[in-house]
Amino acid sequence: MAFDIMKLFEDEGYVSPGSIGGKIKKIRELRGLTQKELGIKCGFSLSTADVRIAQYEKNKKVPREKALKDITGALNIDEWALFDADLLPYNRMYHALFDMEDFHGLHPVKKDDGIYLEFSGHTTLGQDINRHDFYDFLQQWYDMYQKYLPTSADTKEEKEHKAKEYALWRYEYPQNAAAETTKRIQNHMKMNSLQAQIDALNAEMQTESELARIDAELKSELDLAHSSYKDIKKESELILVIKDLLDEGVPIERFTPESRPQLDLDHIHILSIKTNDLILYKSYFARFMCCIETMQKAGINIDRKITSKNKELYLTYEIVSSQYKYIDNLLKHWEDMIYISERIGSWSDADINDLNNRFLNEITTDDVAY
Repeated sequence: MAFDIMKLFEDEGYVSPGSIGGKIKKIRELRGLTQKELGIKCGFSLSTADVRIAQYEKNKKVPREKALKDITGALNIDEWALFDADLLPYNRMYHALFDMEDFHGLHPVKKDDGIYLEFSGHTTLGQDINRHDFYDFLQQWYDMYQKYLPTSADTKEEKEHKAKEYALWRYEYPQNAAAETTKRIQNHMKMNSLQAQIDALNAEMQTESELARIDAELKSELDLAHSSYKDIKKESELILVIKDLLDEGVPIERFTPESRPQLDLDHIHILSIKTNDLILYKSYFARFMCCIETMQKAGINIDRKITSKNKELYLTYEIVSSQYKYIDNLLKHWEDMIYISERIGSWSDADINDLNNRFLNEITTDDVAY
């Protein structure tokens, strides 16, 4: 039945559908509940369940905070959906929009084809509103509005169903949106966890054969590097070797590429490189491998292993956490090394030399001997 707004002024007993009572009644009917059934779901006694709901729906009584929470919980809607904002009278709607201007930056803007309302600008709360602040809300609203918009091909029953679903979506908002987001996050986490297990299994299955392939491919380059290599004595020398790799464009990974099924607190990542890239850059990487051998001879516990991410295999170097001090400066200066390497070729040689000298001074300040 169509709503007659004049009844608001002619009949003192008429309940506006925009009032708390009117909203309770509308949502109860959308849920297909009787007054008694809703009252029982709220925890009211069998003898008074229907009476209490009837009083609320007729606005004879205003539900207190606990009763309001019980009702919204029983109706499975957001608590603010029953906020008493009866905006059917135009004057109330006008001043509600003025309040939204004060608190949320809503204001009219003129465009070629008409006047629109926009969230932007300054508020009385001292907050500047960007039109993107409400974008997600407006996008979800628009999507649902379009989804449930009736078409000429819809039957009467289909139109009624769409109207019901759209109304319930609004009353449940933003709980429904939060629930969907939570579900997506949980599913994403499950997929990540599953992918991490697959990657770990892939790495485990191929570790032996991949390490053997790397050793065979790098043998001649490693022998050549050993012939001219001098043992490094301190951490700054290791850092400079890694910096040289970055300067040459070797695609090494600063952070572990793998998504681990569980956190490894016993080891700290040094660097990784795709095994196929390692073969391509083996002449550059051989000197780094000599440095690792020197550190291992000095009693520093560094492991190499095969890791995997999205079916890509990596050679990964890690150090035990208890020996963190031996790579502390390296971890601190990664950003500096990347900054310098990105400017090689675009800066003058003099500027790059100056930058490298300052970098050398920084990494030798707290140097650690091996």
